[in-house]
Amino acid sequence: MLVGMQTDEFITLTAPTGGTPGHHMSPGDELRALFEAQQLVRDLSTRVAAHTSSPVHAVLFAHLVEDTHRTAAHGQLLAARTAQRTLAHELPQRTFTSVRQIHDDPTDYLAGTTSLPDDPRTVPTGRLVFKDTTSLLAGILHINFFAARDRVQATERFLPGTDLAGNPTPPKFPRLAQDLAEGNADPGALKAGAKKLEDLTPHINTTDDPTGLAQELEAQVAESVVHEDSRTTNKLLTGIKNALTDGKHHLPPEILRTKLGLHHRGCIDGLEEFLLRVLPADAEPLLALCASIDNARTKAGDRSALAAQATATNPTGTASEEFVASGTSCPQENTTEPGASEVSISFPDFLVDPATGKPLTDPHRIQELTLNPVTPSNGFIAPEHEPNSGTNSAANDGSLESSTLDDDGLTVPQRHLQGLLNLIRAARKSTGSTKITGLPAPKLFVVVTLAELEARASTHGITGHGKHLTAGELRHALCTSGAIPITLNGESHVLDLGREQRFFPDYLREAILALYGGCIYPGCTVPPEHCEIDHLQDWALGGSTRLEDGGPMCRGHHLDRHDGLITVERAADGLFSVRLPKYLDPAQKLRRNNFWRNWAQNPYQPPDNRPTPRTEPPPDTPPLF
Repeated sequence: MLVGMQTDEFITLTAPTGGTPGHHMSPGDELRALFEAQQLVRDLSTRVAAHTSSPVHAVLFAHLVEDTHRTAAHGQLLAARTAQRTLAHELPQRTFTSVRQIHDDPTDYLAGTTSLPDDPRTVPTGRLVFKDTTSLLAGILHINFFAARDRVQATERFLPGTDLAGNPTPPKFPRLAQDLAEGNADPGALKAGAKKLEDLTPHINTTDDPTGLAQELEAQVAESVVHEDSRTTNKLLTGIKNALTDGKHHLPPEILRTKLGLHHRGCIDGLEEFLLRVLPADAEPLLALCASIDNARTKAGDRSALAAQATATNPTGTASEEFVASGTSCPQENTTEPGASEVSISFPDFLVDPATGKPLTDPHRIQELTLNPVTPSNGFIAPEHEPNSGTNSAANDGSLESSTLDDDGLTVPQRHLQGLLNLIRAARKSTGSTKITGLPAPKLFVVVTLAELEARASTHGITGHGKHLTAGELRHALCTSGAIPITLNGESHVLDLGREQRFFPDYLREAILALYGGCIYPGCTVPPEHCEIDHLQDWALGGSTRLEDGGPMCRGHHLDRHDGLITVERAADGLFSVRLPKYLDPAQKLRRNNFWRNWAQNPYQPPDNRPTPRTEPPPDTPPLF
């Protein structure tokens, strides 16, 4: 009760009325008090750190600051739940701007001369600024989307709420929620423990008394988080998981499906790591693929061809001796030499002849640039001779995980990987126009300079997803992988100016994506395959379908631009940048997306003789871009 009295007194003292008799505390007064309290904490932390020379005082200082951190972590969840409960993401853009201005300069607000904007009196119409609470927190707080999502999800685990009927519901983990509210343990450890317990819920539900077991396990985890170190807690959680799954060979489908998927683990020790989990029934095609690859008597299992494919480039970036000596050649989709009319379809027409500046149509010249002689139609590197009974006649009978090198220099897993990569590459070489649902035909795009393409540079190309290639890997990708080069000349000019038409053709879309990498909105991580190319100078206002007039945007940010929520402008270097709303960027600077490209090095400079638009916007409509 004493703490409550002190809090009320502090709120009264910080209110603009200064404790005037008859004044009733309001939520606005409490927000002003929180402003003042935060400033006090910042000032006191700086003062104590500067004036403390006693180790005893330093220990107490560390305790107090940790308490503040734990209180703030609980406050983050309270703020997320409050934003979710009040539907704050439905506010109009001008409200976010006004609130941001008050937050950045609260002097007038604390003095009572400025008030917060009024709540909307009507249901919002049109496109919302933020689609949900997660995007709201990520946008206004400038935090990672996944961090914002974790906060929203954590509110269900640690805070009470209401169900669809409006009835109050307790937190999912009440014991851990109490420890978080009281600051008894590190917030990160509590959140991690709750997340792992939630992942074990399907296993717990298969027991005879799931409710009692869940409470018992939560108490054990809470006790460990509060009194033990993180390694002990992780060991406890691992033991719980093993105990729940021990001896269960037939887990329920709902548990199995939570583990399915192809997971990209990132680049680890220079290798891109993927983790693949499939159902037993779905494993059969993969096992059949491996068995086919293991059979050296078949064309799919040809040892010399697989070795040539797997070792086409070595870590130094030069063609391996085995690849050269094998007599293999680079793949081509057609067994016969393509005519000039076929080149425009099968090869990017923005590769131009440096001498004439016109798109290349001579098939012999194209083959010289791609280092690509004619080969069989299967799209794979063909061996010089078919395997016979005297060469690699015995099928490999080792395990799928064998790390023993065979005569061809490959382990069994390496051979299986090469077969899977060949299968993926074959999907890019479709013989017809019909596409199959669920069977993607991925394209490999490589951004290169003309010097790199002609093998006159020791630098590397960059794939569409930002992966760097050595000079040897670049040449091999152009030769064997069906890669589509997006070519730039020595001054970083894309060698194509496009053709005027309403929609951006595929080759121009690919060139624009090569410039920007992905969506131009700062921080957007939507893959380039999902981006749309927008006329950043509207077609109706004189925009044209040219390289310098197009910009990639994901669907959400594309709609935001047309709804006036964001502004796109051409910067001094000719590339498009984004000016964010004031509530996101009070400085109102032009921003770029650094996720896909390092803009310290501009990959493109537009031509100086850019034609003027055909029409001008109406005088009463101020241009946005």
